[in-house]
Amino acid sequence: MKNLKTILTLVAIVGSSFIGKSYAISGIELNEKIEEVVKFKNGVLSLEKNRTDFVKVSFRINKEGRIEILALNYSDEKIKMHLINKLSKIKIEDSHDVEKIYNYNFSFKKI
Repeated sequence: MKNLKTILTLVAIVGSSFIGKSYAISGIELNEKIEEVVKFKNGVLSLEKNRTDFVKVSFRINKEGRIEILALNYSDEKIKMHLINKLSKIKIEDSHDVEKIYNYNFSFKKI
């Protein structure tokens, strides 16, 4: 049961707030893609119990539909690298504004 809670916590990415929400079609697709792609199996992230780690990321979507990271703030280097790896797999197919900047906060906590 503990492992299930940990997995669910990681999958849910506690506190993922969408500061830079876009109301265009690409924003809806982007939120869905992030929820679909940013999942971690139990034990992949080195989380300490009762400690919240975070990654704040600012990015835009380039002409090819790929995420181009502009700035990062994070509490743990390994968690940041895992998240960047997941985000790099996202490709947005719908039309989108290449100048729009998105800001996402990801929080990770092991309970």
